[in-house]
Amino acid sequence: MEKMRKTGEIEMNEKMVERVDAIDNLTYSYLKEVLELDETEAEEKFPWNIEILREVFEQAVFILCRQGYAVCDPYIAMSENGRQYRCTLSECKCESCGCQDEFMEGERILSRIEEEAALSGLKIMGGDHESVIVRESRTDMDFKICIERVPE
Repeated sequence: MEKMRKTGEIEMNEKMVERVDAIDNLTYSYLKEVLELDETEAEEKFPWNIEILREVFEQAVFILCRQGYAVCDPYIAMSENGRQYRCTLSECKCESCGCQDEFMEGERILSRIEEEAALSGLKIMGGDHESVIVRESRTDMDFKICIERVPE
């Protein structure tokens, strides 16, 4: 599964974008400090490079997670079959989320079902945000797998 910041269909909400922007800006400030550059020097010697900023942040997340800390790193997930969803609590391991009011757990679960179905030899024929259609190749039969949240 690929992590992305922006896609054509699903987008980050305003709080997610604010979080990512704040992380990028603080990471850039940190790197300027490490390099001992003032604002003018930084523009010339260390121009903004999102690839470097994300790499530094991803390494920081790796280290913090290895030490047992949960880190809010908002993203859009893209499965191999093209299903998209915003990051969810079950993936990030945070106890709560300050970036999202509504989670896309159903889409995440369907993405996992699609991946497992493809690994087991089923062909993904289509679907929507609540279902996936798979074809069993030996019988050439199609099946619809639906997901619906159970009311509390």
